Amino acid sequence: MGELSVKNDEFRRLWATHNVKEKGHGIKRIRHPLVGDMALSYETLHLPDDEEQCLVVYHAEPDSESAQALHLLASWGADAVRADVGGA
Repeated sequence: MGELSVKNDEFRRLWATHNVKEKGHGIKRIRHPLVGDMALSYETLHLPDDEEQCLVVYHAEPDSESAQALHLLASWGADAVRADVGGA
């Protein structure tokens, strides 16, 4: 990088902008300590009014082991919320 920066003005200018394209979708593999391995599809949505912020949405394929793991985690979270408000 140093040699390119010294010898090429255009490279130096582009490198200084840090304008790197992110991959906006794909599959992430996550190991959760309670439910184990999950394969989650993700999509990155950029907000039109603020380029510095984005929303990343994760989901599992229907009826997959990952979907079952997410459902289990969600049920534990819902139980905790109900307990906090005195509903459980």
